[in-house]
Amino acid sequence: MEEIVFFDTAKNSVSNFFEKEFDSFPPLIMSHFLNRFNDIMNYSEEGLKIRPKLIFTDSIEIISKALSKTTTITVFEDSEPTMFNSRLKSLLAIAKQDWCIFIDIKEGKISYGLIMSFRSIKDKGVVQLLEENTTLRERAVKINCIIARPLNFYTMYLHSISGNDLKVNFSLDKSKSNDIDLAITNFVDTTFSKLRTTQRKLQDMKNMYHNIFNSVLNDVNGAICVIVDKDYVDNGFFEDGIWLKEPISFSKLFTQTKSYSEVKLQAYASMLINMLNFDGITIIDNQGRLRAYNVFVEPNAKKVGYVVGGARKRAAYHILTSRRKGIVAVYFQSHEGEVFFQALKHKEKKEVKVVNKQQTLF
Repeated sequence: MEEIVFFDTAKNSVSNFFEKEFDSFPPLIMSHFLNRFNDIMNYSEEGLKIRPKLIFTDSIEIISKALSKTTTITVFEDSEPTMFNSRLKSLLAIAKQDWCIFIDIKEGKISYGLIMSFRSIKDKGVVQLLEENTTLRERAVKINCIIARPLNFYTMYLHSISGNDLKVNFSLDKSKSNDIDLAITNFVDTTFSKLRTTQRKLQDMKNMYHNIFNSVLNDVNGAICVIVDKDYVDNGFFEDGIWLKEPISFSKLFTQTKSYSEVKLQAYASMLINMLNFDGITIIDNQGRLRAYNVFVEPNAKKVGYVVGGARKRAAYHILTSRRKGIVAVYFQSHEGEVFFQALKHKEKKEVKVVNKQQTLF
């Protein structure tokens, strides 16, 4: 007897979320959106995975003005929602880097287009600004806005302007429900964990790394980035690679002068992305310095065990199981879109208790 299982719970949860947070949302667009839900999470263009960000609203002009330094490009305008699938497909193909897709829904008109914030690479992007904007949140009674974006290739994250969230996961395996945003956040925090500077400059550098690695998700097929301690000296484990004679310190781009060069920031960011896109492992330390790239290790099959995945994933687990002193953590991204960040578990030093024996003289 054949049995068919549907994800009705997820479907109903999404519908209820939109009904609560955007009560004038057209039912036909809701139906189209639900039918394309899985496609949006797993969208690819010419073999490259893309994580599109969608903004459903009725006030795109207010949002653009509130975020400042933001531009919108309206591509399509319809009087009916029947063309939703076609419009969305056309925009998905070009919604790369920091461009977000907006669907602005007003009575008698539906506009489709792109929105982007023209800010420094050290500043937050449209989605993060929109999710954190308290001014817009206070006006939530006057405007409707829901952001939909994939957290990974199994989970869609919905966030309303009023501050409510919903995560929809379609994986039957909980181990595949990793949060890409959380992985990148933990990676960035660890990368600068031993850098001493002002809070403002530290946040700028963290924002820059967030932006770099969000670009890596869309522009790089796979990558391994290893974080080592600032005092790490390689003893041969990573000898098969290119070590920079002088580590590149991203912090110096901010700390040498009161001003900074945006061109230089962009150039260094592009170089890091190119290194991550190159064969092998990229190594940075926990002061945010770039130390090496094009590094290779030979996985130990006995130590690593059976790993589902290619050579890159086996290399990542080889590093994790090595438990070598000075290696802090590993960031991994596969061609298929799997992402994880994991710290090494080092061997605990056994505490040796020394008992001083007192000699008694008679």
